[in-house]
Amino acid sequence: MIVRLLFLLFALVVLAGCGQLPQPFSKDEANLAKAPFLIAPATEGVLVWPMVGVPDDTAELITEMTVDALQKRGVAASSNASNRSSLMLSTSGERQADGALKIIWTLSRPNGEIVGTRVDAIASDTRFEQAVTQVARWIVPNARRTDIEPPPFSVTVYEVGGAPGNGNDMLRRAMAFALKRADVAVADFPPPDGFVVQGYVSIEPKELGGDLVKISWTVMDGIGRELGTIDQSNTVASGALDTDWGPVASPIAKAAVPGIVTLIERHLELISSQ
Repeated sequence: MIVRLLFLLFALVVLAGCGQLPQPFSKDEANLAKAPFLIAPATEGVLVWPMVGVPDDTAELITEMTVDALQKRGVAASSNASNRSSLMLSTSGERQADGALKIIWTLSRPNGEIVGTRVDAIASDTRFEQAVTQVARWIVPNARRTDIEPPPFSVTVYEVGGAPGNGNDMLRRAMAFALKRADVAVADFPPPDGFVVQGYVSIEPKELGGDLVKISWTVMDGIGRELGTIDQSNTVASGALDTDWGPVASPIAKAAVPGIVTLIERHLELISSQ
């Protein structure tokens, strides 16, 4: 029995008629976390709310640093995108007499249930990294354990199609790398009991300006039966991805991996239950 699961992943970027065109794929790597290709609905992920109790510029900086740090630890985090299952990370800050920033972290589920609370007095980047590591563990328990066995399956990444410039090659390479980072074995050729991921890109100009980029990752078993599709979309500046996909290929692939792995795991669970 083949189960098809469709995960819709949308980033709605409003293009102001007379304002500056948003550029979520700026080549400035520091800006990539501001507009990731969102959180795969197959995963909880986490939506990081802006910090309260501090000036706006400080709140924005802490929020961006938190999202970036969580993403580096394998957590699907965003400050502007979520799904129905996303955890919510809220923070409040208070400047202490010694200059340290007291931060209260509260992680909750969509229904308001508190998952965890942590209080830190942060006076250095090292202390901040330690605090975020603990927060990441709430979201992905034992995320940094090295004794966890890798998933019992392999994935072959087929050629990506439809992207202009170097997009097809960059996305294929990025997906293979992202799967390896998730401890998934990547094979050059799919064995009968393995799986295949193939991406396809379409870019459509929008009436109000900008390009709507859609990426579909189709997951199949080793003999070509389709298990499901992970869909991603975002709006970028017109022509922004005509040639170089280098700055965005990695975050796009990384955002899709949790959904891909979940599709495969659910398929294996279904087979084992029959």
